[in-house]
Amino acid sequence: MKGELIEVEHPRNFFARTQVMTRTYRDIAEVEYTSCMLIEELPDTEDEEEMHSRSSQTTKHAIQTIVFSAMSIEAAINNYAGTHLGDKYFESHLSSLDVVSKWIVIPKLVCGNEIDKSSAAFGALKALIRARNQLVHSKSRKLEPTSPKLIEQLESASEKFTQDFRNSLKALYLLAMEMDFVVGQQHNPLGTMDSAFTYVESRPEPLNKLFHECKNIVLKNHS
Repeated sequence: MKGELIEVEHPRNFFARTQVMTRTYRDIAEVEYTSCMLIEELPDTEDEEEMHSRSSQTTKHAIQTIVFSAMSIEAAINNYAGTHLGDKYFESHLSSLDVVSKWIVIPKLVCGNEIDKSSAAFGALKALIRARNQLVHSKSRKLEPTSPKLIEQLESASEKFTQDFRNSLKALYLLAMEMDFVVGQQHNPLGTMDSAFTYVESRPEPLNKLFHECKNIVLKNHS
């Protein structure tokens, strides 16, 4: 993210693969994140029907942002492993690892480097995968209408969901930026976001704001 080339030796420098969905999933996550943020930025309303509609829409956008951010991240590391270690080796020995472990183990096997487990990117990655797992393995809970803590519990759950949403695409951006320093821009599983090495399309303001927030976090860690 500094505009300086980081070269890390890899087993393969040229490769062609099919069914690579990393960017497609990321594009979906970005559209959903932007849609959610734009609704949240609308002026307040006292119309109950409009409030309900907005709440329903933002919930759907948030869920899709979380799920597709996680899908992009998992697709990226699976593709990186298949590219440099071979599909057969990956399927036999690594595919059953959980997503977080893959991001630790696979780069280490491929190029000898490992993500900093104390970094903001790694912490956000763990939080994202937990949130994704809670959604795709959703379990209902008994509701106690007479419980004095009911309101507190509902508010806590709502706040947790909001935090998970805010962290989702942020985790993807942080990880993409962090991996430049781990494996180099050329071999970044998520694709470098450094404008010196990739074409950058204009971003909607919510994405632009998030991009610069993440960039500042990562560069501070590597200053």
